[in-house]
Order: sequence, then structure tokens, then C-alpha cells
Amino acid sequence: MKHVVIVGGGFAGVRVARRLHNVPGVKVTLISDQTEFRYSPALYRTATGGLRRVSTIPVKTMISHLPDTEFVSARMTKINREKRIITTTGGKNYHYDYAVLAIGVVTSYFNIPGLEQFSYSIKSAHEVERLKRHLHEQMTSREGPDKHYVIVGAGPTGVELAAALGQYLKKIAKKHRIRRSRLAIELIEAADRVLPTMAPGASRRAHAKLRRLGVKVMVGQKVEAATSNALKVSGRMIPTHTVIWTAGVTNNPFFKRNNAQFELDKRGKVIVGKQLMIDQHTYVIGDNAAIEFGGLAQTAIKHANFVAKHIARTVRYKHTSLSLSLIHI
Repeated sequence: MKHVVIVGGGFAGVRVARRLHNVPGVKVTLISDQTEFRYSPALYRTATGGLRRVSTIPVKTMISHLPDTEFVSARMTKINREKRIITTTGGKNYHYDYAVLAIGVVTSYFNIPGLEQFSYSIKSAHEVERLKRHLHEQMTSREGPDKHYVIVGAGPTGVELAAALGQYLKKIAKKHRIRRSRLAIELIEAADRVLPTMAPGASRRAHAKLRRLGVKVMVGQKVEAATSNALKVSGRMIPTHTVIWTAGVTNNPFFKRNNAQFELDKRGKVIVGKQLMIDQHTYVIGDNAAIEFGGLAQTAIKHANFVAKHIARTVRYKHTSLSLSLIHI
């Protein structure tokens, strides 16, 4: 049996495990420090009153029916490519014939003072619950609802959240029988338009829709600092207790901590070959690889499909070569 160790329980990691389930002679261990698979495009729905299962599902549930597949809830701390060993929290070692690293990205606050401490996020189920708890507690506090609810980052997540947040706040007010005052939802973007990575036409339509929903959109604005009761944007202070940060990610810090094992580009992404490999036994895929169109779920899934097929072909080829050698002997 060839042992394939997959690290990461996101789109890429889970997809590789599921694609390898019917490959003879392959045993899979999926290691992830997240016990739940997150469907990121739907996290905003959970953050605005939707059910948790809309955006998350236990990783075990997604692979429990797969033969010769084990899930390990742990965090990778080291990798020794020469000895082909991955070490996890607690010091446990996993020897691999093939390793697939797909551990995703982490939030970056660009060293903006106070932002990490005083802002909220919706990049994980835990962060979503923290935000929802804050919205309920803040709206029912003695001070009353915030006058400004500020979302930073007008990518797809920020735009969708801004569009849905108003209705959710109305539901909270109704549930707690709070007399609604005028609430301002503000969306801030450093680029010159919302959805800056999409076509200009899509940006215009999204901007117009947000305005009809009452969202104040501010583009070309730079966040400079955050405190417990205000956000500094391009030199002016916006009074708020609710700043939701949806902008900015950086590659997982694991790769910089273990940079002797990887060649990184200027963004901290891992430089890979045409087969998404950094040696004959190790793949780096999805958000971690220095490739075009990184950061997209579609890219991660395509990488996973390719790598699973590549491993299957390699295992079958080596098995066939060994069989032929034995026949000749």
C-alpha cells in the first residue's frame, strides 16, 4: 500500500481524498487542524442569520464512507522531505510515499494598527459565531445599535455581506423588540471600484444594487487604524464598534517557518513544477502554490483532480513495472 498524506481539509485536500478512494494500493491520511469543511461563498449567509450547515460540514462526514481513508485532527508543524515525514502537533510523525499540501491562506491585516484586535471576520465558522454574538449583544446594549456598521473589502464576500446585513439587523431588532433607528451600512474598498477583480460591468451593476439597498459605498479609501470605538479611513474617523474585515489574505505562515524545505516567491507562495510538485513525492496545490488564478475554489478543485489522477497513474505504473520485473526474474 502506498501512503498518501494530505494536509488541509479545504476544497483541494478533501477533493484529492475523495478522488483517490477507488485507486487500488493507496491508503490516505487526511490531516487538518479544522474539523469542518468551510464553503466560503456561503459564510456570509450564515453570518446574516442562515443555518450553520449552509456553509460548513464536518470533514469526517465527507470522507467517512471512503475505504482506506483516515482523518486526523491535528496541525502540521514540520515536514522533512528527505525522509518523507510530516510531523503534527503532539510530535506525531507520518511517513508518506506522496504528500499533498493544501493548507490554505490566513487573514492578513497589513500591519494596520488595532485592526486585528478590534475587527470581526467571517472566514471561519468560529469567526461567524463571534460576529453574530457581537451584533446581538451590541444591539441590545444600553448604548443601543451602532450608527455605523463598516465592512472593509468589496470583493465578493464583502459585497454579499453588505447586501444582506441590513435585513439581518432588522430581524435582530424585531426579535428583541427594539425600536429601530437609522442604521448606516458602509462598504470600504481601497481600489477604485467594487469587485475589482471582476469585469467593470459587473462592478457597476453590483455598485448600483448596493446603493438601492441603502449601502454607502466608498471606493479609493485607505483604512489606516482601528480602535474600540472608531475606524480611521483616509484621515477621517468613523465612529463604530462594528468593523468587519473581509479584505486581505496571505499564504499560510507554515511555509515561511519551514522555508528551508520550500522555494518561495515574493508573495510567500511555493514555487512548483508543471505537475504541481516540488520533488518526486511532494505536491503543493491550491492557494499555497505560486500559480496563476490562485485563491479560487475552481483552481483548487482542478489542482486536486490533476494531482489525484497523477498519483493514481504513478502508483499503477510502478505496480505494473514491478510485476513485469518479477515475471522476467
